Amino acid sequence: MDSFITSYWGMYAIQTVLHSIIASALIDCAFIAWDIREPHMTQRFRFLVIFLPAFSFPLYQLISPGRGGVYFRLRSLLDSNKWFFFDFWGIPAFKALIVLSAAITAIVFILQEFLPMVVHLLEQFRGAEEDAGPQPVEEEALARKMADALEGLPIDPGRVSVLDDEDLTLYSNTWRDPRIFISRGLLRVLERDQLQAAFAHEIGHIRRSRKPVLTIAYVLRVLMFYNPVAMIEFRKLAQEEEKICDDFAIALTGKPQALREAVEVLRPEPADETGGRDAQGGEAVRRGAGDIAAAFDKYSLDALLISRLRRIGRPRWDELPWGVPYFVTLALIAGINYFVV
Repeated sequence: MDSFITSYWGMYAIQTVLHSIIASALIDCAFIAWDIREPHMTQRFRFLVIFLPAFSFPLYQLISPGRGGVYFRLRSLLDSNKWFFFDFWGIPAFKALIVLSAAITAIVFILQEFLPMVVHLLEQFRGAEEDAGPQPVEEEALARKMADALEGLPIDPGRVSVLDDEDLTLYSNTWRDPRIFISRGLLRVLERDQLQAAFAHEIGHIRRSRKPVLTIAYVLRVLMFYNPVAMIEFRKLAQEEEKICDDFAIALTGKPQALREAVEVLRPEPADETGGRDAQGGEAVRRGAGDIAAAFDKYSLDALLISRLRRIGRPRWDELPWGVPYFVTLALIAGINYFVV
């Protein structure tokens, strides 16, 4: 372990975590100092937490090859070696904490992000094979409702597929063949205006997928699978992306109330107070790690939907010129992190 810590890749891993912590703290300070609240603006700042730490270490080493040496560390603002090799009652507490944190973050990434992503991609590929053309809608009323909702929206109706599923499901495939998938159950539940607003939100995802910056950020986040700060910040980026697409949907349809109602429909059903059966009368809940993980995901989804509901339709904050705050924050992050080794 000690040899890895002092190696190039060991220093890279340690410093990406430290640099991410500092970048995240400075960005939150910038939000307070300049009263930055709009998601499309905060997202630009949060990208710094992903991009800068991923490239700062090799760049700093190129500028100053002796940066990892003893002389530079004596003049640094923070020397991680002083903490890593410090024993508390004979126990390397800080080293153990960092290793445990990295291990937990990697496990969470695999279970909550990587495996679901693989499953989702397989489902999309399977759906693409099954849905070579538009999926027929059996009920004439549903077909008419969907056609009315898509009228005037910038998407080919043939790119909207209906899933033979009674669950309330709506998502978009933003790959080479962009397509919106909606379940028959949700198609029945939503009214015409609600359905139009929901489709407009998914169109926003498809339009924004043409800007690859979020994809690049996710690739870097995957490469930093051990970094808990990168994991948290990318989730915040994804949450802000949902709010940006809400704004796109409102601008496209002019129906904020319909979007609010559609989001409310998609909120997960709460379990009853006894915890024995879910709100739809499902099987008894079994306590276990899988149930805890599912409950956490359900809580996270509900928290995001509540956050979206609170801001939909509210007056937007005045947009401040973001250039000066952005570059001041960028300079502070780069300058401080140079002296953190």
